Amino acid sequence: MSIVGRNDPCPCGSGLKYKKCCLGKAEATRTTYSRDDRERILDRLMRFSARPEFEQDHLIGQMAFWGDGLAGRSSEDAQRALTIPTAEAVYEAWFAFDVPIEDGRTLTDLFLERERAGLSPGERAYLDRMRASHMRLYEVMDVRPEEGLHLVDLWTDERVWVRERRATHQIVLWDLLAARVVQDGNRAQVFDGGLYLYPPGAREAILKDLRRAHRLFARRCPEEDLGDFFKRATVLFHRAWLDWVVFPPKPVLVTSEGDPIVLAKVIFDVRERPALLRALGGHPDLAYEGDGSHAWTEGIPAQGASVEESLAEETTQTRRNLGTFILKGERVVFETLSRERAERGHRFLEELAGEAVRRKATRYQGIEAALKASRRSPKPPRSDVPPELEAKIVGEFYEQHYRNWPDEPIPALGNRTPRQAARLKTVRPRLVALLKEFENRSERMRREGRPTYDFGWLWQELGLERP
Repeated sequence: MSIVGRNDPCPCGSGLKYKKCCLGKAEATRTTYSRDDRERILDRLMRFSARPEFEQDHLIGQMAFWGDGLAGRSSEDAQRALTIPTAEAVYEAWFAFDVPIEDGRTLTDLFLERERAGLSPGERAYLDRMRASHMRLYEVMDVRPEEGLHLVDLWTDERVWVRERRATHQIVLWDLLAARVVQDGNRAQVFDGGLYLYPPGAREAILKDLRRAHRLFARRCPEEDLGDFFKRATVLFHRAWLDWVVFPPKPVLVTSEGDPIVLAKVIFDVRERPALLRALGGHPDLAYEGDGSHAWTEGIPAQGASVEESLAEETTQTRRNLGTFILKGERVVFETLSRERAERGHRFLEELAGEAVRRKATRYQGIEAALKASRRSPKPPRSDVPPELEAKIVGEFYEQHYRNWPDEPIPALGNRTPRQAARLKTVRPRLVALLKEFENRSERMRREGRPTYDFGWLWQELGLERP
């Protein structure tokens, strides 16, 4: 018996392809299946996939699936990636249900042609359901432990409830998923065929790659539909998983001017203390902190603002902190976060204080070196502070910090304040993404039993509708 493929002419005689005609009708009336049906038929399908006749197809499939995703990686890192169960599950489902290997037919199509007569109705129903499915990109809108997840399809904005238990202990609000969502035997939406979990910050990058790939696909394959595109997009989801999860990029830390962050100290000998204090106290860009230190700030324009945006922003200029001058006995130390700022601070103080100071030394330390040094330092004794008091202290710190946050310039927002960014259509999406990352990180901390902070009020404070 010949099995009708997705791209074959529909047997009803309409002249359309099966996928655009009766496939959907068949899915609507198909038989349900049990968990035993699923496990039994998947075992048979995987044994069928392992036959020698498909060895060459697997070699081609593995090359397409991994591509140059492991290029430049050490053999140890490459081997680790190749054996992660998540990737194995996604590859097996992709190869079995999505990849055309013979005259446009998938492995499952060939299996059904040869073995259909020996399958139960439930087994056939499961295979029909899976070969009509594909991976999509979803954002997590709500997690109900032991019950399931509310997701939004980021391509169509459609909402979907997925019944799930185990993954609800790993997935949190605003996570991204590339997953295959199908109806199970009880007609509930469930995950099947493996899934990839990404951090919230990957959202726009993955969507950008998807849109670019879809434009190219639409030009090259005008007769194909969106389902065909997403069956091929599994490779893109896999590559994004490698880039964002398995081999995440090291964060590039820069100042708001774009200079690499380096811990810098410029040390001066104090020659005339009264003259130095008068100079520090009389400059409008220096603010006394009350502990012997002076914060050095400067006004900054918003980056990349159009004329319309500039008119919409506040007329008062936002400011950035350049460093701190700390008076310690017969020394004054300028602490800052880049070589460029250290040189500016050196010139600034000598011009301001003249003969009252003389530079003694300048020291730099990279972030990685500082982290290694901190790891070598003896671990502090375990805190005896009760958990409820620790949560109160941390909560008060977060409260003080984030109450000021809406009116502080943020480099990720082009040195605009969050309040300014909320009023600009071109910048608002970046602000929303930041708030989602805050909430995502806070929820993960809560899952670990650590003190957290509720960012819900910030949405209202900034006039944003929380999704």
